[in-house]
Amino acid sequence: MKKEGSTYGIFLMILSVIAFGIMASLVRSMSHVSTYITVFVRFAIGVGIVGILAMMRKIDLKFVRSPLLLLRGITGTVSVALFYLAIVKIGMGKASVYSYSYPLFASLLSAIVLKEKIQTTKWLMMLLALIGIVLVSFQFTKAGNWSFGWFDFLAMLSAVTNAISILIVKKLHGTDNSYAIFFAQSIVGFWLFLVPANLPELTGPVTSSYVLILIGLASACAQLLNTEGYRHVSIATGSPFHMLIPIVNVIIGVFVFNEVFSTQEIIGSSFVVMACLGILRLNSRMQTQVKHI
Repeated sequence: MKKEGSTYGIFLMILSVIAFGIMASLVRSMSHVSTYITVFVRFAIGVGIVGILAMMRKIDLKFVRSPLLLLRGITGTVSVALFYLAIVKIGMGKASVYSYSYPLFASLLSAIVLKEKIQTTKWLMMLLALIGIVLVSFQFTKAGNWSFGWFDFLAMLSAVTNAISILIVKKLHGTDNSYAIFFAQSIVGFWLFLVPANLPELTGPVTSSYVLILIGLASACAQLLNTEGYRHVSIATGSPFHMLIPIVNVIIGVFVFNEVFSTQEIIGSSFVVMACLGILRLNSRMQTQVKHI
């Protein structure tokens, strides 16, 4: 039986945050290795772990809506690839703030595509998140011009594709289980990056392959722990732990990899995290109200 706010579920969510932080740290440490290879190994290990668990009958893979699973796989793969690239190019702290701003874009897409009504409080949260992104993204140069980097754009695109992927997952949850959704993303990512990851002219030499394996293991563990955690806690309880990930990554980036954040970027990052946490809490509250109707 599911126990809301159970100690076990919270423990799993904390382990998930730690695993996501380890994954991002390992990706950051492998900046000398092509992102094609890093992403490929990540998905290859995901396929292997879930496949083994399914063969051992530890989990059940239930595939129903194949076209949507394929689309989820594509959007999820693009999001992961752009996130990994951003970690290498602009740092794990800043890349994480961008990537985990997905609740903002998910809400915007829900309003535009799904015609969902958005309450005033959520609009204010979305505005705060946008202000935060502007503060993080744009730097006022000595020449008097606002600058916005190419890799900042790709990191934000990671959040957008992640938001699209999450909207698809919402559609899938009624028919396909979480393990099948995770496996679908892994297998699509595996095939999309199989060829690029094995072209020397694109990847260059491969070193520290054991670290690549650890990236895949950390990623798979993080996803599975997160999925299992939500079986024991509500979304309202779990979402604050999920938004701890960019905070943890910023701290690791600053103290381990000597990444530098200006006052403007710190304020902007705080706005993004607080606003996205607020959006997630509002979403979970609305879902709870709908269930009680």
